[in-house]
Order: sequence, then structure tokens, then C-alpha cells
Amino acid sequence: MPIQLLLSFIIFFSAMPVQAEEISVTTSSQSEISVSVFKAGDSAPVLLWLPTEYGLRGREDLTALDIARKGIEVWVADLHGSYFLPHGRSSYNNISTDDIAELIIAASNQQTREVILFATGRAAPIALKATRQLQLNKNTKNIVNSAILLHPNFYMNTTNVGDNIRYQPITQATNLAIYILQPALSGKAYQLKTLTTELQKGGSDVMSQIIPGVGDGFNVREPENKTDEKAYLKLPSVIYKATTLLSYFKKQRQAVKLASNSSNKNHNKLNSGLQPYRGNIKELFLDFNDRKNQRHTLSKHKGEVILINFWASWCPPCVKELPSLDRLQKEINSDSFTVLAVNIGEDQKTVSEFLAPMNLSFPVLFDAEGISVKPWNLLAFPSSFLIDRKGKIRYGLFGGIEWDNKEVIEIIRKLQSEK
Repeated sequence: MPIQLLLSFIIFFSAMPVQAEEISVTTSSQSEISVSVFKAGDSAPVLLWLPTEYGLRGREDLTALDIARKGIEVWVADLHGSYFLPHGRSSYNNISTDDIAELIIAASNQQTREVILFATGRAAPIALKATRQLQLNKNTKNIVNSAILLHPNFYMNTTNVGDNIRYQPITQATNLAIYILQPALSGKAYQLKTLTTELQKGGSDVMSQIIPGVGDGFNVREPENKTDEKAYLKLPSVIYKATTLLSYFKKQRQAVKLASNSSNKNHNKLNSGLQPYRGNIKELFLDFNDRKNQRHTLSKHKGEVILINFWASWCPPCVKELPSLDRLQKEINSDSFTVLAVNIGEDQKTVSEFLAPMNLSFPVLFDAEGISVKPWNLLAFPSSFLIDRKGKIRYGLFGGIEWDNKEVIEIIRKLQSEK
């Protein structure tokens, strides 16, 4: 589609009034959940939309309206506004699954209509826990048969970078027809196969679709490029197609036993800041070429202190910390210390053009196939490992920091001084 036509299309739909009825669902706990209802007929199935942990952004309405025009009623729940929750990773930690279960019943019009769950990010575990709760009750066990999960996050808390990924118990205790929509520009895209396997352990029928060229949040944030906006405009059709495919898996589904370690405390909480490494990576893997086509392996850098940084150009924290990595390399300025930045999943031409204005002083390596993800247990970008002169991981970090800070420099100089 020519860009002029695309922009006209966007402007046309943006100018249209969003037709939603605002209702409030009162639960037995006296919580009042605000819901925007996009009507599609009294007998239409209902798509119950639970937003990301960062709350509603406003762009959900046009997507919901388009889905309703296709014959599926949409309920968009404003959980953050209803519970006065701050936006962020931990915002859903204390939401009652009882309330969400009652919201599902309300959407079903007391079990007279099919409910399809649509949950994003950290809303996915809550949605599945509430569904399992309904399955345990013989009077409500058949309300939900299917769920569409966009960029779902089922990770449990991981205290050390490089730890094996652990999923919340509900992942293996879910018995539904599930369709996963996973943006390609995300660390979770590399774990999609593993997540699928975990969900299948509970009896779920799982289908998935990678959305190329976009990262998580493409459907709610203001578009960063034409690819974002095209994916956003296509999303209603993608969701509608998913509901059609899920309808082929309708069957009686039983609740699955939940593992005993099902505490919700600290789920999905990742540490930030350089931490002593206590993970379980046994064999370190590194064998990639840099921008000058020179090969880098751990044996080539034997005897050096190495900071290995796994990153991608679509990851804002990754990009933000590159200048401080460069300053760190220049500050240490020693043959016994090297920063190695391993780009994950992008081709060399794209990355080289992206980095050209930066003039970085350390090698950037290319792992276009993402083969580092499994041996290093990468679940988030950026992830970094500080390796001592004997080839042992001593420190690790999830997320980005200003690398040329005094504490990090002191740690590196101490490692350099070790025999």
C-alpha cells in the first residue's frame, strides 16, 4: 500500500467516533471493574480483553471497534483504573483471580454466550488462573474454551542472569485452545517453542504466529515506523482469524492439577544492577565474527576479563547503554579487558548501518540466527556477563546501566588483578 494511501486510511479511521458502551461490573468483593463494551449483537461471542501491565493506552479502542464490526463483541477491561494500579511490571501482582473469574461470567451473560480471552503481557497468567478456577466449578467449567495471548509473559522471578527459565505453574496447568501472537522483535520470540511445550503439558491445544518486524507494544503505543502501523491496522483481522481457527478445537475441558509452588509472590521480578553470578551455565559459548569479519571465540580472548553484552537494535535499553560500554572500554584501556557486544537476530548490514554514527571502540559480533539464546539462557535483552581471566562468569546483569560507573570499573580492575 502506498504511504499516502496508508496515511489517508489511518486518518480516516482515527477521525471516526469510537462506539462503546461504558459499564461497571461489581464483584462479590465489592470491586467495580470498568469495561468498555463494543457491541456486535446479543448472540455474538465475546472477546474479553485484559490489557498489558502498563494499562490502556487509547489505541485499543479502534482495534476493538473493528473486531466488533466483524461480529465479535469486545469487552475492554480497565483494570488499572478500576483498582487504582500504578503502571508497571508488578501492577497485576495483587489482583484477585476471583474478580477476573466473575468478570468472565458477566461477559458470558450468565453463560449464554461464548467468551474468548484476549490477554497481553503479564495479564496472561491472571486470565488463565481465572479460567482454571471456573473449570474447577461444575457450574462454570464450560464458559471459556479458548484464549488469544499477545506477547504473553509467564516467567517466574529469576534472580540471576543466565538461570534456566522458570514458568509460572499455571503454564502447565492450563487446558484450553490457545493462540499466541508473538512480536518478532522480542526476546520472548526465541522462547516461543519452549512456552508452547509448557502449555501443551496441561492439555492445551496451542497455535502461534510470529508478527514480523515489530516489538511488544506495537498495538498500543504511537507507531515508530510504517511497519508498526501496518501491523496495528492488521491486528483486528489477525485476531478474528485466530478466533476462527480456535473454534475448531472446541471440546469439554477439565481443570488441570496446579503444582504446589504456585505462590504469586515476586513473579516476573527481575533484578537490576550488576550482581554476583550464581546461575548454572556450565559451558560458555562464543564463536562469531565482528564487523571486520574477524572471528571471536573465548579461546581467542583467553586470559582477559571479558564483558559479553547481548543486545538488539530494536531494544531501547540496549541502544541506550552502548555509549557507556564504549566509555568503559576506553576508561579501562587495557589489553586484558574487552567488551564484546553480541547482536542477536539481525543481519550484519542492518546492524552496521545502525552503528555507523556511533564509532564504537569495541567489537560488535553477529549472531543472526540467535543461537546464543539457548546456551546462555537469555530471556531478556540486554543481558550481560562479566567473565574473569580463567573463563568463569563472575557477575551478570538483566537490563541496561551506565557501564562506566565507579562501582563497575572497580570490579573490573579487581578481576584484572587476579592471577
